[in-house]
Amino acid sequence: MENFLEWGGKRMNNEENKPLKIRFRLPNGEEFEAEGPQDFIETQRNYFLTLIGRAAIRPPLQQSNSPISPTLPTPPPHTEIYRWERLFKEEEHTLTLRPKTKLPPQDIALLVLAAARVLLNRPAYSALELAHSLKTCGVAGNRLDRLLAGEIQAGRILAQGAKRSRTYQLTDEGFARAFVLSEKLAQPI
Repeated sequence: MENFLEWGGKRMNNEENKPLKIRFRLPNGEEFEAEGPQDFIETQRNYFLTLIGRAAIRPPLQQSNSPISPTLPTPPPHTEIYRWERLFKEEEHTLTLRPKTKLPPQDIALLVLAAARVLLNRPAYSALELAHSLKTCGVAGNRLDRLLAGEIQAGRILAQGAKRSRTYQLTDEGFARAFVLSEKLAQPI
């Protein structure tokens, strides 16, 4: 007994439209996972590869005449959010710097706070989240208040609250410095 689905006036075989799942990990540690129709997976895969700065490794698996348009187009490379997406990845509300860098911890903290502002739409980032992000970026476990004291005194970071409820926020001067640092980091990517 054949299993067909009526869709848009066409009889389609359910076996052909069965959701697919793909998962892969690149040598640099980047991971990709998608589930759904083949067109959706191809669109997401190409977006992922563009996002991390790699061209599509191979052509799409199959051209389809599907009336469904891709849900996530590739952003133009000149947008501000695109730069931050190429520099940072988000995993469970933790921002991690994609490229390995030898910047001072204070500069990495500025970049993380700026990425939280742009990508997560969060102007203030909690001390716990910032510490966790810095740890995933390879910054040794120093106390944040001591690590960021110079940036706070220079007026690039605002600290509010005390102890575990402390949040950090970039000033306009701090965001400008983070923007310049992001341009320098985005060059070799």
